[in-house]
Formats: sequence, structure tokens, C-alpha cells
Amino acid sequence: MLSLRRSALTSARIARAPVARLRRSAHHDAHHDAHHGPVNESFGPKFYIGIAAIPALLGLYYASRSSDDDRPLLYRYIDSYSEYKTLWAERNDIHTKALERAGADRNLFIHSKGQQTVDLKFPEQFNFGSPYNVPAGSSVNLDKLIAKYEKENYGAQEAKLQALKDGSLPAEREEK
Repeated sequence: MLSLRRSALTSARIARAPVARLRRSAHHDAHHDAHHGPVNESFGPKFYIGIAAIPALLGLYYASRSSDDDRPLLYRYIDSYSEYKTLWAERNDIHTKALERAGADRNLFIHSKGQQTVDLKFPEQFNFGSPYNVPAGSSVNLDKLIAKYEKENYGAQEAKLQALKDGSLPAEREEK
């Protein structure tokens, strides 16, 4: 079986005839181009743009020249937009004043002492009828105790504020 296959492949190779390839040459291509007529070639858009730029630049030059009694046309056109300068200056002034006011308000809120108590309209609603929910100080006077801890709290807050102003507060220092 193997010998049959080998002989079949050999005979198939021999039976195939070489195919002649057609070679194209420049001479062959040039022969077909000779039949076309002459081609009109235009200058193209770049040429016309370049030619149009000359009078445009001359016009710009004459417009920018100053006359004897007045400023040049170009400067007068640019100065027609100068009214926006005053408008923008007014807007910037208003914006600056608003920022300064906001900074002053923020400073006021930071350095003011907050309210120490929470005012309730009806405080008895939290103590209604339960013997286990009796507020502290309802049976004993705690005014001296409250005054003592308020004094300590105010002292600690003043110390923190002074440390913040001096820059010695540990949370405000920069790590290097």
C-alpha cells in the first residue's frame, strides 16, 4: 500500500505542468497610458490662499497705521471692549467683600462659646411616670456640682484655645 502511494505522488508531480507566469513590465504599462489625452493641472487651493493673503495683509497694515489726529482703527476696536474691565473690577470687588465677610463670620463662630444646655419645650415628656427614668438632681440640689464641672470645662476649653493660638496643640502640628 505504501509503495502505491509513493508512486502515485511521484506521477502526480511529473504530470503537473509548470504554469508560465505573465510578467508585467513598465513598458507594458506605459503603452496603455499613451492613449490618454493631456491633463489640465490647476494651481490648487494653497496658491489661491497665498495670493489672497497679500491684499489681506496690506489691508491689515493700513488699518493698523495711525492717522494724524486719532488712534489706529485696530486700537479703537480693542478699546471698545474696555467697558468690561470696569464691570469685572466691580464684580471682583463684590466677591472680595463677600469672602472677607464670610471669613469674619467663620472666625466669629469658631471663637464664640456655644450653648451649654439643650432647651426642651416639654422636658417632662422624657420622665413621664417611670420610676427608673428619674433625672439626676430632681431630689438633691446639684447646683454646686454643676458649677464645679462647668468651671473645669471652661478652663480646659480656654487652655485648648490658647494652645491652638500658640501652635502648640499636638493635633495641629505638622509632622516632618
